[in-house]
Amino acid sequence: MGIWYRSVATSFGAAVVLCLTSSVLLPVVAAAESGERPEEPTPAPQGTPTDPEQPLPTVTAAPGPDLTPVEAIAPPAAAPSEVALETAPEAVAEPETLAQTATPPAADGADEADANDGDPFPEVDPVNGGEQNGDPDTEPKADQDAAPETDSEPEAGPAPETVPGPNLDPLDAVPPVPDRDRPERLPQPQRLNLLDDDAIAPMDPNAADLDRFESNPNPLQFPTLPEEVEILLRQPLTLEQSLEIGRRNSRTLKDARLAIERSRYALRQALAANYPQLRLNANLTQSLGAGNRLSTLISNRQLREAGQGDQQRDPQSQLSANANLELSYNIYTSGQRPANIQAAQLQLRADELAFEALYEDVKFDITDRYYQLQQENAQLEIDQSAVQFRERSVQDAQALERAGLGTRFEVLQAQVELANDRQQVVQTRDRQTQRRRDLARILSLPQQIDLQTAEDIAKAADWTLTLEESIVLAYRNRAELERQLALMDINDAQRRAVLAQLGPQVSAFGRFELLDILSPSDDFGPVDGYAVGLQMQWLLYDGGAVQAAARQQEINREREANRFAQIREQIRFDVERSHSNLKANEENIRTALQAIEAAREEVRLARLRFQAGVGTQTDRLNAETRLTRARGNVLFAVVGYNRALAALRRAVTNLPDGVLQPSAEPLDLPALSDFGPDSLTPTPGAGASP
Repeated sequence: MGIWYRSVATSFGAAVVLCLTSSVLLPVVAAAESGERPEEPTPAPQGTPTDPEQPLPTVTAAPGPDLTPVEAIAPPAAAPSEVALETAPEAVAEPETLAQTATPPAADGADEADANDGDPFPEVDPVNGGEQNGDPDTEPKADQDAAPETDSEPEAGPAPETVPGPNLDPLDAVPPVPDRDRPERLPQPQRLNLLDDDAIAPMDPNAADLDRFESNPNPLQFPTLPEEVEILLRQPLTLEQSLEIGRRNSRTLKDARLAIERSRYALRQALAANYPQLRLNANLTQSLGAGNRLSTLISNRQLREAGQGDQQRDPQSQLSANANLELSYNIYTSGQRPANIQAAQLQLRADELAFEALYEDVKFDITDRYYQLQQENAQLEIDQSAVQFRERSVQDAQALERAGLGTRFEVLQAQVELANDRQQVVQTRDRQTQRRRDLARILSLPQQIDLQTAEDIAKAADWTLTLEESIVLAYRNRAELERQLALMDINDAQRRAVLAQLGPQVSAFGRFELLDILSPSDDFGPVDGYAVGLQMQWLLYDGGAVQAAARQQEINREREANRFAQIREQIRFDVERSHSNLKANEENIRTALQAIEAAREEVRLARLRFQAGVGTQTDRLNAETRLTRARGNVLFAVVGYNRALAALRRAVTNLPDGVLQPSAEPLDLPALSDFGPDSLTPTPGAGASP
């Protein structure tokens, strides 16, 4: 047993020596792996006494030639250092660094949250600012030692030349992808965190009990009885309440949140490569090998030939127990480890930007459907008022026929027009039902709840920017463009990870073994042993597979750059189209307001002419039709303006303060009751002829 204790002590001492050696070599190896060469310290001038308490000069490093310069999503000063990710586990950057380095932090999150109290969907970023709802253990934290702080800003000047690092791997076989086609990054707007419910002001609880509109948390549950899908409640909702319900219930946003959570754990998996691995292997084996049986048979035959047959023995199985504890760590990976970590960070950033884009899409879809439902509601009221006109026309035509002043043809003509208008009411009501259910689908309402609009049609706001200013602002604010840049950076990081396979891979290991033969005749105890060493692997030739894989990543990067140009062109078209629709509908509103007064006067005069016997029924029907059309044109122009404004807000995204202004002159439309048949009768003192 003394030997066993001494072996354990020896193995423990070897493991301690291995850890100390790794901690000393890690900074040097990490600098070499990331292609950096420390500068020689400047010798002190002769005659200058050396102060033992004076701090050592700062050692700076420059990137090596094997790493393609990949611009971070944020300014370079805030980007995490690859050396910090590759060094000892204590200096590893945690996943929270991404949100801090991707975009500048908000100047004052509280003020920005207060500015958005009135909007459940504020123009904010879903990823940066505020607290994340993830596991704090999985959130990366900024490396405080990544870059030393300075008291003064360095003077602007030409970029320093790249200092070549040690030539440890043949990465020059495939040259890095130049950044000649990378567009200049525009400053990003201040944003809040949409993943945190506390970052968005909740709706007024007095307006409606929004909790009952939350969807079923179990996505796999579905109704099986007709009573479970019967509409029992039709609740009027405002646009703001609909946006709040959509933010809570949207299936699209929930899927995007899950994608972000998955990327966070993928980043945590990549960061685990900075830590050593400890494995315990144990097995219990009972064996009776063919070689053992054969040697026993040969030994028995020799004993029989020697006349010692009584000493023969039967083959016996052997029961053994084996256990080993191994500690391993990859000291040098030729840049593969930091490249994988950076790719995971950028993938998380890309998913967060995708969430922001989906957030804006959901907001626009809800707003657009709400306005469409308002339009169908207005169209239904107009069609119903047209039916009232036709019913009065039929009554007048029948009265004239009974008095001998009209014909049967005029009565039939009025009845046909009445039937057509009633069919139009049925079709409009069907479209209204479809719009209502479509909005309920987007909001993911419970099965037994339907909704109605609780707001009248009114002009939303005025757009204060010109077309050119709107286009430039959209280029700066759209998350889709920033996401494409992140995808390009991911391809660069994956390319470096692939090329790292051509370089040497150095790892250290320490192993302790324990073996025992479990046999009654065995008078020995467990036997132990240990092993400590270094391993190196270097792929010298693979037939060009690594270069081909690296070329695939280069092509993927070119595809993402082409996709960037497509999205940029689409953004400009969306802004131009929405801006043009906005101006056209604004002009239509002014024109329709003028036309509706003229149409109302036309109907009054046509009705007087018909009652006086100097006008025809056709003239009266045509005037009434033009009146209802003018009324509809006003409402449709307002709805079209609001939809164009919502589309323009989506095309630009993250609007700064002052872009939207309240309408200077609210619409003052006459009610539909003002156009009823009774309101068009001659007033006392009015002339009978126009």
